[in-house]
Amino acid sequence: MAENKKEVETSTAPAASIEDPTSKSATSNEALAINTAKDKGDANSNLNVSISGEDNANVNANANANEKENGSKSNKRKKNAYFQKKAKQKVERQKNMRNTWKSRTDAEVHPGSYADPEMRKMFNVSIPELDSTDDNTDGAGTVKNIKQEKKDDDGVSGDPKDKDKEIAEDVEKKSQNETVKKNPKRKVALLLGFKGTEYVGMQINKGQKTIQAQVELGLFQAGLISKSNFGHPNKYGWSNSARTDKGVHSCAQVCSVKIEIPTGNYNVVREMINDQLPDDITVADIIQVPRTFCARTARSKVRYQYMLPSFALLSRAEVASGFESVLGSNWKDRSLRTPFSQNELKLLREKFAQHRASEDNLEKLNSALGKYEGTNKYHNYTSGKASDDASAKRYIQSFTVQESVVDKHGVEWIPTLVVGQSFLLHQIRKMLSMAMDTARGASSLEIMDTSFSDKYININTAPANGLFLDMSYYGHFNNKANLSTESKLDWHSDEESPAHKRWKGFKENQVMSHIMDEEQAQGNFLTYLFSQDHHVRYENYVALDVKKGKEGNPSVEPPSIEN
Repeated sequence: MAENKKEVETSTAPAASIEDPTSKSATSNEALAINTAKDKGDANSNLNVSISGEDNANVNANANANEKENGSKSNKRKKNAYFQKKAKQKVERQKNMRNTWKSRTDAEVHPGSYADPEMRKMFNVSIPELDSTDDNTDGAGTVKNIKQEKKDDDGVSGDPKDKDKEIAEDVEKKSQNETVKKNPKRKVALLLGFKGTEYVGMQINKGQKTIQAQVELGLFQAGLISKSNFGHPNKYGWSNSARTDKGVHSCAQVCSVKIEIPTGNYNVVREMINDQLPDDITVADIIQVPRTFCARTARSKVRYQYMLPSFALLSRAEVASGFESVLGSNWKDRSLRTPFSQNELKLLREKFAQHRASEDNLEKLNSALGKYEGTNKYHNYTSGKASDDASAKRYIQSFTVQESVVDKHGVEWIPTLVVGQSFLLHQIRKMLSMAMDTARGASSLEIMDTSFSDKYININTAPANGLFLDMSYYGHFNNKANLSTESKLDWHSDEESPAHKRWKGFKENQVMSHIMDEEQAQGNFLTYLFSQDHHVRYENYVALDVKKGKEGNPSVEPPSIEN
């Protein structure tokens, strides 16, 4: 066995040392394969390194993008949170304002309303339903604490049984009132006509007799606004299309208000209101409107009429001659605060009444009024407006002279019509004052051009009693709301409609005739001419770079021609 084992070992050893070509080739192939594998490994390694670098770059880029996105989202969240906070604060402020206003209006009536006891005492107005409770109210019109005043003569509270009885009666009355069917409330537009001589204007105002307060009283007495709403215009949604000055009249003031409607026949409702109004105020029409309607913001334009007597166009020399013939040679030294006596007024009327405007006067007046058409700056035609104030700009659609009329006293009157979107305080009256002076030679068209510039010119104000609101237009509202003919706020297109006839009748028989009679009795235009020409004795209109009293050249002041 050992020999055999050695034989095997010796047989195998030489075989390993034999150089076999085939074996050598195999070895070479193995080496090649190993090198190839090594090269592939290096390439794969390099590829892996490259891929790894790209992945890292992508990861970094994605990380940066995510960071930016997260930052952007964070900024958006911060902005959203900020705006949400601001919105909440705004809502809270509005809520607090509403609560404050509600608590104030619930406790106090408007001091310019006849719901206020002081107003009723001041103007001797009696409202039995409210007068009986005045003893239980304080000066602001709020109900006092009656419980504290229910004392016996000995200062001890009343019998508890009586209190229980009173409570039971109150509960019974409340249950009875709840069973009464309430009239529906509707938003309506009222077409008002009024003579403003006895009133200080349209807008309700503390301690003043106003048109709004008088109409509110009529609505309350007609049972169309409740006792709890009386004296609180905001509760019944009051709004009016225009604010008229003291003494100014109207034929077409439009007011929107939410009232109780006891019947579907609005003519009956109109008569119910008129029965409670004085003779110098009337409701010419009433039309139901959407509950969002506002008489002031829905109006597209308005037309005013101003009536001036022909003698207001007399030249300065002619006016001077007339005053001197009646008042004497020292009339220029007379104080404006000294009113004309009735005899002086009579003589002055006789002196000026027969004057008739010439064609030249009317042509110059028409040319002057035409200067106002278009958009201009009217800082010189109102008060409290600077030349660079955007609100001083106004658009005038037309300003024309109408056919003259002669009243029963023999005085010729010249009606003028102006149509515009809106007007400033005293604007129309100052426009007429300048136009009248231009027509009679005291001013010129060139001075009118200067009045629209940045210069300052002092312009007088024509009498209020010649002005009245003639017509309110709601063309945009009528077209936008797509209303039927019966529901449109249009009182000028159909001259045969009952509302137009009522409007025209009030205009001609009440307002225009009242203006003529008022001049006959008071001589407002005679006083105006006396002030305009000879009390101040100005020579001409002077244009200044600064207003009187403003910083600038203190040695230059405009001649005052105000009343």
